[in-house]
Amino acid sequence: MDLARDGYDLISSDLGEDLLEQLRGEAFTDGAAGMRCLLDLAAVGLAALALKQQLVSGNILPSSAVAIQAIAFDKTPGTNWKVAWHQDLMFPFADKVSSPGYDLASCKSGVHYARPPLDVLEELLAARLHLDDCGEANGPLRISAGTHRLGFIPSSETATHAAANGEVPCLALTREVLLMRPLLLHASSQASAPAHRRVLHIVYHSGRKLPERWFRSV
Repeated sequence: MDLARDGYDLISSDLGEDLLEQLRGEAFTDGAAGMRCLLDLAAVGLAALALKQQLVSGNILPSSAVAIQAIAFDKTPGTNWKVAWHQDLMFPFADKVSSPGYDLASCKSGVHYARPPLDVLEELLAARLHLDDCGEANGPLRISAGTHRLGFIPSSETATHAAANGEVPCLALTREVLLMRPLLLHASSQASAPAHRRVLHIVYHSGRKLPERWFRSV
């Protein structure tokens, strides 16, 4: 795996078990498949900063980087979801966007979302912290390596590109972090033996000044 070439990599985090347990209690709700915009939670903010420090020390992120989104995902017998091949393109902003290149504006639960320009999306990095072991039976994330270099891919063509580039299941142990570019094509199948598959998905931006303000930056 090579982050620049393949668009993903797997690393071990330095987070302690106390913080992981705090995240399990604060960021996840029984019966909920996913919760968004969690950076205001104390434990999530601590995890975002700790992971940033590790990624800066590893020369993966610049010191100016900020976390701009945090999402909690889980799969259980009651929330055994699946998602088709896609890129992550929509991100939360403080206000309704008006700058050129910021498209597809919408508002959900009082939060403004939009698709940033391609050059901004290329500066984003997602760090998916695993709070449980995730094996083949847990419906792991599947990625199509190298597709982050293809720019915007129409939704009608995502499955074709994934088939052409191949797919890889991203298995992980508790405390491991899957790094991925949001433009990378990814999907997820239902778990064949559903159990907790808790993942805290934190997205970082390089921190350079933009004409629009993120909803949160930590």
